Amino acid sequence: MAAGERLEGATALEILAWAFERFAGRRVALSSAFGAEGCALIHLARQLEPAVPVYTIDTGYLFAETIALREAYRAMGADIRVIEPLLSIRGQAERHGPDLFARDADTCCEIRKVEPMRRILTLVDVWITAVRRDQSETRKQTPIVGTARRSDGSLVVKLAPLARWSRKDTWDHLLAHALPYNRLLDEGYTSIGCQPCTRPTNLGVGVGVGDAVGDERSGRWAGQGKTECGIHHL
Repeated sequence: MAAGERLEGATALEILAWAFERFAGRRVALSSAFGAEGCALIHLARQLEPAVPVYTIDTGYLFAETIALREAYRAMGADIRVIEPLLSIRGQAERHGPDLFARDADTCCEIRKVEPMRRILTLVDVWITAVRRDQSETRKQTPIVGTARRSDGSLVVKLAPLARWSRKDTWDHLLAHALPYNRLLDEGYTSIGCQPCTRPTNLGVGVGVGDAVGDERSGRWAGQGKTECGIHHL
């Protein structure tokens, strides 16, 4: 999109301001899994639009620390809207067998993450994400302004205000504003998803780590040749 090219030199707050003005009257919302950058995005967006909805998916496999963090942002006034998979963990086990994540992670992600995201896309016209280009090789080409496709083929504007941020930018923002973050990030985790499929990495522990840390998502689906759930392929 031409707008994306114009916004390449803009700050995250300027990109968000453009989106809220450009799409005034439309259904604009954030998504967040409450990683470090998701927390920063919520804080930035609420400076401009305190009531902006924040959609998050509870897969049923979240760490307790992630759920506690989600509720901390709700207590701060954020409009947190939790979407759950259509199948419970028990229902999934009855249909596909136990521990599907260990045997077929793609199908598990489709059920527990991608399908709920498809439903979220029916509720929004503009989807604002916290994706950063430096998180992994799979995200290096993330556009600031792009699109996602609903199941019926219609398009949603997809915005990545933090695309140009580094890991250091993210932590600088969190610490400067004393924002809550997932304490597992102080214990060797660099990207946090579902508990069974997330491991600490050897990229450094704690918030003082700078930019050159490699693939932050290397602890996700470790050993399965997978670093994306599929949400950002919609």
